[in-house]
Amino acid sequence: MRNPAVAGAFYPAEKSECERMLSAFKKSAGKPAVKSRSIVAPHAGWVYSGATAMRSFLALENADTFVILSPNHTGRGSAVSTSAEDWETPLGVCKVDSDLVGELVKAKVAKVDESAHAEEHSIEVQLPFLQFLHGGVNFVPITFLDQSLPAALRVAEALAKITADISIIASSDFTHYEPAAQAKEKDMAVIGALLKMDAEDFYARLREERATACGYAPIACALHWAKLKGAKRGRLLGFTNSGDASGDYSAVVDYASIAFV
Repeated sequence: MRNPAVAGAFYPAEKSECERMLSAFKKSAGKPAVKSRSIVAPHAGWVYSGATAMRSFLALENADTFVILSPNHTGRGSAVSTSAEDWETPLGVCKVDSDLVGELVKAKVAKVDESAHAEEHSIEVQLPFLQFLHGGVNFVPITFLDQSLPAALRVAEALAKITADISIIASSDFTHYEPAAQAKEKDMAVIGALLKMDAEDFYARLREERATACGYAPIACALHWAKLKGAKRGRLLGFTNSGDASGDYSAVVDYASIAFV
């Protein structure tokens, strides 16, 4: 069992407080504009990005298994790591889909490596949203230390061959620690490529703008999988930054809610 690593820091450690915050996020988000099998959601502390993340999760179609893709912030583990353990949050236990994990390992696109997940926050903070909205959750965590475009595409193509009923969450924040107007200008250029569902252009714009989105391989993977499944465009559902919560716009982190439809 993987125990919570960032409960009490990135989000509350108490079930009742988690549910209170999630309920408030849901109320403020309102009815989703679209429904999607593949989304991008931020993974910062809930006080900063939780309302934006909820816009993504409300747009996400329910599924037998949720695949959560994340960047590897700790630098530990394999190039692309999954987990064989169930994960606990303050809202209960999320079951890992061992069959799907086995298919990814067999396809040689990921390795089971618990060290990559032990202290990684960017998947854990997403799970309570799924639990709150859908109850008992089966999921597969995948974290990318190798964030190259080929790695992202390989995982997407392997997932597209799997017959299981899945929905995908790409866990990522966007530009980090720049003045709000400057960060937004960079990220809107980058997001433009996502709305066109062009993964190569997305990577090119990241380089050109020097934008510091942390989960670019997860985003590209979710985009490519959605494209293989028939999605035609990206839809920007929300865009905020840390200054909206802190009041300090001098060095913000940007957050975007995106659905591929």
